[in-house]
Amino acid sequence: MEKSVDLDRSKFRVLFYCLCLSGLLMLANCRTPIRSHDAALLAYFQSQPLGDTLHIKISNEDPTAGDTIPNRLFFTHIPAALLQQIDYLADSSQAVVLSRQKFDLDHNIAAYWVEIRQFWFKHHSLFLYNASKKTFTDRITVAEWYGGDGGQVLTGSWIFDFNGDGKKDIVRREIQHSRIPTEDEPLEQVYESASILLWRNGRFEALPFQDTAAMVRRFPIQSFW
Repeated sequence: MEKSVDLDRSKFRVLFYCLCLSGLLMLANCRTPIRSHDAALLAYFQSQPLGDTLHIKISNEDPTAGDTIPNRLFFTHIPAALLQQIDYLADSSQAVVLSRQKFDLDHNIAAYWVEIRQFWFKHHSLFLYNASKKTFTDRITVAEWYGGDGGQVLTGSWIFDFNGDGKKDIVRREIQHSRIPTEDEPLEQVYESASILLWRNGRFEALPFQDTAAMVRRFPIQSFW
């Protein structure tokens, strides 16, 4: 009788361990592949290594570059929380989305450079894709142009190793231009700023410059108003 009970317990342990092993294998297999819709979106980008410096800017003569991504694919599968960070993206059905380039930031995270055009609005973002999580986890504005008769905002960026640690950082420049009505001629005001985003621990961290005026002079951004 005791031998029969021991045998039943042994069989139960073997069955239990087999079920646990099967469950772990199923979980591992579920996390491995990239989701099909992500694969379709990522396929629009050509992988290119970065040179010493990548200058992203907006000019009067902005040629169309890269493949056009179907709006349904892009706006459906990019996380809504990231899209909501982009100002003035009112009607995605009227937008033109272009894939510009893909480049690695480290062994796990790659940047997907996307350009969005909608009427007078032009915008460039880096969408950061986390390979281990199999999803886009962050977004950085690198160039932008929007405004009207009363004022405009222009942004441009330089991507290079700013602090000499072997990793790519972002220097971002912005010009805010406004026209204030007066009794005589409109009063024009221009405000220029600069910021640095250092690549640390798998993300870009914004830090203040000690001498912003010097960085404005070092990284001039060409306005066209």
